[in-house]
Amino acid sequence: MQRFYCNCGQEVYFADTHCIACGRELGFDPAQRHMYCGRRDGKEFIAELPNGSEKRFKVCDNHQEPVHCNWLLALDDPHHQCISCRTTHIIPDQSYAKNGERWRLLEKAKRRLFDTLISLGLDVRGVPERPQGLRFNFLEDQRSNPAVDLEFVLTGHSHGLITLNAAEADEGFLHTMKERMNEPYRSLLGHFRHEVGHYYWEYLLKPESLVQFRRVFGDERFDYGQALQSYYQFGAQRNWQVSFISAYASSHPLEDWAETWAHYLHITDTLETARVYGLSEYVQGRHDFDRWMDEWLKVVKVMNALNRSMGLADPYPFIVSPIVMSKLRFIDELVDSQARLD
Repeated sequence: MQRFYCNCGQEVYFADTHCIACGRELGFDPAQRHMYCGRRDGKEFIAELPNGSEKRFKVCDNHQEPVHCNWLLALDDPHHQCISCRTTHIIPDQSYAKNGERWRLLEKAKRRLFDTLISLGLDVRGVPERPQGLRFNFLEDQRSNPAVDLEFVLTGHSHGLITLNAAEADEGFLHTMKERMNEPYRSLLGHFRHEVGHYYWEYLLKPESLVQFRRVFGDERFDYGQALQSYYQFGAQRNWQVSFISAYASSHPLEDWAETWAHYLHITDTLETARVYGLSEYVQGRHDFDRWMDEWLKVVKVMNALNRSMGLADPYPFIVSPIVMSKLRFIDELVDSQARLD
């Protein structure tokens, strides 16, 4: 994540809608990854440029409560919601008291996901702009809202449609599920990054790439349902840490890909943040994977040490083995080749 500043000099942050120092309104242009300060004029945002001129944008229809989206659209964009918000097709029932905050947190995490994907040059367009494009359903089940019909909502992906249980936006539910699933790390953003990995597997993997994928991750044609049933019944593969980034990654090649993809996004975003805050001098270049990973291993030591100094758990409690590194390299090369094509 980059650092942003208001024209008054005050540092502002990715999800901010106002500068706390001067009161100016803020708007983020996802295409340029730039935060503007200015003022709203009806459905338009007037950005005040440093040279004294102005630039007009459209504001996202979700700028108001409860979402408070600060993303902008070009004036000639025919849509009324930003490129992130308009991919959401089903939201939690807003007549239920807790669901406004859940929806806000879900969209906030999704915008951060989209910013990383855009920075990598990946296509984030949804339906109908692109057939089989990204779309999201935020559903509830009776564990969080007894009034709904669904007893159980599973987070998952199917041909571009990503379903998330809205209760994952609740800190208590998230922690309970983390304990129940015996996971060292679980976050709302992590869910988005994992599930979107399944989408990009379908989108990025061409027939010629599949041969290499199977050499690196294994054969995805192995029965998926049987593999997950075996994982939940018998647990992870023995010595899974040697070959996989997480226990769940050992369940099936497609889950290995999605878990590794999520970590690729974790690393991408966190390294950018470390650089702009002075914790790293690394500037990424093309065909630079080895330096990228070396820098990540340095930064993650600092991250974990800082948390331990506060008596908190490691933010990155994972081991990046040589085999896992080869999987990350495969993803990096695939993303790089796609960005060059686009």
